[in-house]
Amino acid sequence: MASRILLVDDNALVRNSLYALLETDGYEVLAADNGPDGLRICRQSNRPIELLVTDYNMPEMSGVELARECCCFYCGLNVLYISGSQPDDELQADLCVPRRSFLAKPFRGDDLLRKAKELLRINHSAG
Repeated sequence: MASRILLVDDNALVRNSLYALLETDGYEVLAADNGPDGLRICRQSNRPIELLVTDYNMPEMSGVELARECCCFYCGLNVLYISGSQPDDELQADLCVPRRSFLAKPFRGDDLLRKAKELLRINHSAG
């Protein structure tokens, strides 16, 4: 069964291109355009989400806030933050937590897929 990824980014162009990239690589991708919708998808998911790929800077709810909420449902959730700005203190602190990584925008599709595979490998080797 394909690994399930929740992709959250408020930029439709970025979200749609990453969705297509991840889906083409064989992942089951759920997508949202903001934190509250991503959290709703997370709550309603009938199968565990293994990786959250989220923009860090979003209106309403930051990527870190979203990750904290989603981890209440999936304690082993891997998180890949993507952002066009450098990590601030809040994000730097969260990146110290196991199963977290960061990728600066713009990035190549291969870089995203490599990071996703690295994070998902943690799940498969642990369990």
